[in-house]
Amino acid sequence: MPVPAPHGWLEECLRRVATARVAVFGDFCLDAYWLIDPDEGELSVETCLPLRRVRQQRYSLGGAGNVVANLVDLGVAKLWAIGLIGRDLFGRELLELLAERGVDTRGLLQCQDDWQTMVYAKPCVGGVEQNRFDFGGFNVIRREAIELLREELEHAAAEADAVVLNQQVPQGVSTPEMIEEINGVIGRHPGRAFIVDSRHRAGLYRGGMLKLNDREAARLCGAPLGQQERVRPGETRRFAARLRERTGRPVFVTCGEEGIVVADGEGEEWVQGIEALGLTDPVGAGDTVVAVLAAVI
Repeated sequence: MPVPAPHGWLEECLRRVATARVAVFGDFCLDAYWLIDPDEGELSVETCLPLRRVRQQRYSLGGAGNVVANLVDLGVAKLWAIGLIGRDLFGRELLELLAERGVDTRGLLQCQDDWQTMVYAKPCVGGVEQNRFDFGGFNVIRREAIELLREELEHAAAEADAVVLNQQVPQGVSTPEMIEEINGVIGRHPGRAFIVDSRHRAGLYRGGMLKLNDREAARLCGAPLGQQERVRPGETRRFAARLRERTGRPVFVTCGEEGIVVADGEGEEWVQGIEALGLTDPVGAGDTVVAVLAAVI
């Protein structure tokens, strides 16, 4: 059964948010929306192919950047962004979006010449998204960049109350080699709350709290699901308990509209979701959850 919230819990959470200092490390991405004019009546002189004119373009923070955007909206006291971006126009746009929000971007490095800023470019025709263009899918982080990122993470961890460890794409900054360096930072800062939100490599982190969805929890526990299969609430509790026992740290497993299962030293609790009426876009919901956890934990 869902657990009722204790009296005054919301006031306590809001109090913590106002003083929270949070560092976000990981895959900073840019979401690019290109609104294409559907009129293809004119042909290119060079190729004789129909032109596709961009009527409007819009850019927003994605990946670890979306976590930062949520933390800004929550009103935390201090924010650090730590990651690797390219010396390209998308990198400049990402830095500008973060600077507009008052984020400390000194840890967002441009130290590797062949690194492309990770971008999800989405052409839209008549309001319908077309085939996506992805930038940064062939990035390979070098040892020198890993060492510089570890130094930036070390500095931020010395000041922050919580550190979010975001791993969004396989070709991002959080390779197995980088995660070993991260684990060392976690071990040297036992008083900090490290929250791991890793899409592909959650099992490699040591000493951090895991935030993952029920399907990721099932996979990490050796019970991967088919595309149409859903995790039953009882199984979610079991997976959360197993991961809590394995890591020795609290575990947060999101279950879509069913809420969140929290496993800590006192057992497992199911925190029921709040009904949202009307159409709801779930994209980025996990980023919102990890941002709230980092702000109040």
